[in-house]
Amino acid sequence: MKERDSFRGTSIDDTFADSFKKSRFYKDIYFKHKEEVLIGVRDGFINMYYNLDNIAKIEVSNPNICKIDRYYTDGEKCRLKEDEIVRYFDKIKGKSCARNKQEKQAQQRLFIDNNNNSSSKWFCVDVEYTKSFKGREHAEDWRFDIIAISKIKPFRVALIELKYGSHAIGGNSGITEHIKDYYKFHKDNSFEILKPELISILNALVKLGVEVPESLHNVEIGDFAKIPEYYFVTLNNNKEAGRDTLPMETMAEYLFTKPNGDWKASKNSKKAAEKGYYTIVGDDKSFKPVFLFSEATLPKLGISDILDESNYVKKIIE
Repeated sequence: MKERDSFRGTSIDDTFADSFKKSRFYKDIYFKHKEEVLIGVRDGFINMYYNLDNIAKIEVSNPNICKIDRYYTDGEKCRLKEDEIVRYFDKIKGKSCARNKQEKQAQQRLFIDNNNNSSSKWFCVDVEYTKSFKGREHAEDWRFDIIAISKIKPFRVALIELKYGSHAIGGNSGITEHIKDYYKFHKDNSFEILKPELISILNALVKLGVEVPESLHNVEIGDFAKIPEYYFVTLNNNKEAGRDTLPMETMAEYLFTKPNGDWKASKNSKKAAEKGYYTIVGDDKSFKPVFLFSEATLPKLGISDILDESNYVKKIIE
């Protein structure tokens, strides 16, 4: 296993965290808008997300300034002080909504609604997780839309890929590519490397004033379950205009070479012949991904416990 380029959370010290919690970044952007803004811990900085658009990158080395894409300020500024981002906030939200990235919006909605529900069995610890290695050929191996941790020990770790409707089920970022990456993560036993980083992220979130469940304070390596759980969650599992199939059926065409009644796939699939599920995984029964499908749609998904099976139709490949 190659040495990692970065490690999230270790640079978030008490000095930076205290400065952040006293700032308007925290008080007026995050704390007042916890229904729509979340914090992501990175290596040497934090990101603040709206609709899962990065609207503020705040570096540990310069906690009084945030960096933002000029798109959100109509090209006026790319570095904002805390008072400035408060003034720009409504414009930033409007520009983000205009992008209409439904999959990203659904991803953030799931994350926030789950974490704002104290009764949920899970806590979402990170979004848009990606990890580089020294050696660019491995840069895309670790990519998870959401990482969630159970609130009860031994702490289960759920690695979640999200799809919204039939879009992006195929292609370079499609379901088979994600299964390939998840399976490689599984075979390489990379969970052992991920565990300490999850602890680092949790500790940083606590310092930053994010409401982390008490049970997840001071987690140790031995507190985790032995293996992670892999989830592929599809929202808006509904037929779209111009399509004859549900997203679940479309996904089955990429996974299976022959009709699969349980998934409602109705025809032989050439798509799965070259790189379908069994081509990737073979007969390895130790890899057990779970596929969850829901008809829920934006703007209000109505899912406040992210992996509660009562919200979904569940499919497992035997």
